[in-house]
Amino acid sequence: MKKSLLNLSIILVVGFAALSFASCRPRIRLPEDNSLRGANQWLVISTLYARMKSAPSGASEDVGLLRRGTVLKINESAYSTSELDRGSLWFKVQHSGQDAWISAADSNTFSSEAQAKRAALRMK
Repeated sequence: MKKSLLNLSIILVVGFAALSFASCRPRIRLPEDNSLRGANQWLVISTLYARMKSAPSGASEDVGLLRRGTVLKINESAYSTSELDRGSLWFKVQHSGQDAWISAADSNTFSSEAQAKRAALRMK
């Protein structure tokens, strides 16, 4: 009797533990973004056209287009958390007085404005 009661207790404890772990969602921790602490503070649009977004996500609203070779200062950077492009890096820039986000996939980064401008000239 004691043995079956002990077995039943173990089964119940294991069952409750399994249920509690099953309901936990894994937490994704994105790597720290050091792009602005380092040297890369300028970007050049490297694709034919890049969409300017209202937030750091491919799913956010388009607010404009930039052509290849456009040189911009990076004001901020962030990783996307949307399901569509989770973990992709985005750069916040200002163009014609408007704040927007540009995907790192559409740009190359440089440590100085002079380097970025030289690279932009080679793209034309």
